[in-house]
Amino acid sequence: SRLEPEQSNVSKSPLSPEKSSQNPLDDSEEKLSAEESKDRNLPDAQSNLGLWGDGKGEDELSPEEIQMFEQENQRLVGEMNNLFDEVRQIEGKVVEISRLQEIFTEKVLQQETDIDNIHQLVVGATENIKEGNEDIREAIKNNAGFRVWILFFLVMCSFSLLFLDWYDN
Repeated sequence: SRLEPEQSNVSKSPLSPEKSSQNPLDDSEEKLSAEESKDRNLPDAQSNLGLWGDGKGEDELSPEEIQMFEQENQRLVGEMNNLFDEVRQIEGKVVEISRLQEIFTEKVLQQETDIDNIHQLVVGATENIKEGNEDIREAIKNNAGFRVWILFFLVMCSFSLLFLDWYDN
């Protein structure tokens, strides 16, 4: 900025805090255009070096330049503090996400063992139901055979009573 003519410095310096705080994108665009103009004006600035080399020391700055640098410094410090706060918030969120992911992994592994246990219980219950159905079928068969024998016994008793009654008469 020291190599640029004073007119361009003065035209850039009246950046009001309102303008810079309202549109940070315009500030970055202005910075880019200022850098481009610096690159373009570098030969012009070198030719105007005689204007700057008139006895002023490199360390001496005008009050306007000092004020402009202080304002820019304060703005940059504010931006850096905001970025630092945002980074801290993001770090906290990442740590929270990591913790929740660990809990989620633990719960998934726990569910896997629970699902295996449930599967084994279901298989056992299915086998028990099959065995119970077979036992019921066998009981029905046995019960039917028992009924046949009782019916046969009653019929035989009836015939024997009839035979004895006929034989007595």
